[in-house]
Amino acid sequence: MPIKPENKHRYPKRKHWLQIRAEILERANHCCEFCGVKDRTVRNHALIVLSVAHLDQQPENNDPQNLKALCQKCHINHDRPFQKLHRRITFFIRARSFNHDLFGFESCNHLI
Repeated sequence: MPIKPENKHRYPKRKHWLQIRAEILERANHCCEFCGVKDRTVRNHALIVLSVAHLDQQPENNDPQNLKALCQKCHINHDRPFQKLHRRITFFIRARSFNHDLFGFESCNHLI
C-alpha cells in the first residue's frame, strides 16, 4: 500500500530504508520469516516479493527486532487486525462528526 503524502515524514529517507531493508532480508536469508517462502519465487502463478513489515505498525520504530521480512500474504495477514481497528475508529469518528441523521431531517425542521 502506498504511503500517504501526509505520513511520509514518519518514514526514513529512501537511501537509509534500502540499507535497513537489505539488512533485514539478509538476516532472514531472503525468506519470509512467517511462512518460509523464498524471495522472488513463483507460487500459484504469482511472483513472491518480500517486503519489510513494522510489527508494531509504527514506521518510526526501525529497531531490527520490530522489523520482519514477509511475503505479501503474511504481511497482509499480519496487518489485518490493525486495519480493522483503524477502519472502526474512522467509522466512529465520522459517525460522530455528523450533526444530523442519515437523511438530514433535523436540518429540515425549520420547514415544518
